[in-house]
Amino acid sequence: MTSIPKTQKALIIPELGASAYSLIERPVPSPGPGDVLIKLEALGLKPSEWKVLTLDMSFLAVPMGLSKTYPAAVGQDGAGTIVDVGPGVTSFSKGDRVLFHGTPRHRRPHQQYALAYSDNVAKIPSSMSFLEASSIPLTLATAAFGLSMPYSTTATGGLGLKGFWEDDAQGFYNRYSYSEGLLRSASLVTIQIASYLGFSQIITTSSIKHTEFLRGLGATHVIDRHADIAKELKAIVGDAGFKYIYDSVSDPVTQTEIDYLAPGGTIVVVNPVPDTVNLTDNRKAIFVWGFPRLFKEAGQAMYSKLPEFLAKGFIKPNRVEKVPGGLQGIHEGVKRLKAGQVSGLKLVLVPSETS
Repeated sequence: MTSIPKTQKALIIPELGASAYSLIERPVPSPGPGDVLIKLEALGLKPSEWKVLTLDMSFLAVPMGLSKTYPAAVGQDGAGTIVDVGPGVTSFSKGDRVLFHGTPRHRRPHQQYALAYSDNVAKIPSSMSFLEASSIPLTLATAAFGLSMPYSTTATGGLGLKGFWEDDAQGFYNRYSYSEGLLRSASLVTIQIASYLGFSQIITTSSIKHTEFLRGLGATHVIDRHADIAKELKAIVGDAGFKYIYDSVSDPVTQTEIDYLAPGGTIVVVNPVPDTVNLTDNRKAIFVWGFPRLFKEAGQAMYSKLPEFLAKGFIKPNRVEKVPGGLQGIHEGVKRLKAGQVSGLKLVLVPSETS
């Protein structure tokens, strides 16, 4: 294995309201207790990558443990090779192929080398490429915690379903004939988890060209996102409404979304719920942050079982497209994401290709 360099290239947001990411040179960090150092072979760009440029990091400082100051390091989806391990790490060795969820400071994948907490790292099967693996961490965490964390009136939460990593989770809701569920505009991993849990009704909206792919993951109904959604839903379930809705697209959630709920139903969204929505008949709305460190015990349990789920194909990666240019490809990626030119796949970068 090649030696670890002293410095590396990294992407940062230089200041609040910056128009673009900046490429800088920074030291390669050393792993402390419980850490692993990963050489990034691929990093994924989230759909909202362009929004992060204008987001005030202080807004996320408390729930996420992020720095309130600039320059700010960002990014959450990473995959690569472990090149060093810190004291106390026994579950990983140098040379292991892994994916990881980026967390604050040096623990971000938008660079060539990054630290990671070893309990938020998972080995990937030899059949899975680094590009594919880098599409998993953020969508996995957001889906898993949005489905499994209990509802909260004061903090981020979820639908309170069984965690897919629990020993008796497979088919749990089918076993008890408990199949009331709508997962609208759901991520691919959300569909896979709901199918694994045994939900017999999994409805999603999408570009219709992705129908076969989504059905292969477990969706029972795929509605054209450009169609009259209310009409399509009524044809499927009548006027009953839905006990569960997971929406990973609406920004922010609208009253239309709320009105799809049955009395007593709950919707989980990925952005804060605005005060303007009207929640009647004990309907609930909650937003979820997809950060394993925010749900530490659940995050550790999920990552401990993840290698098995990846190996067996219960959790599959997204379809990916590599953007050329290494870290400098972030500019093209952000441009395409902002213009809505990415559908049904995740853009990924290869840091070693940085000039």
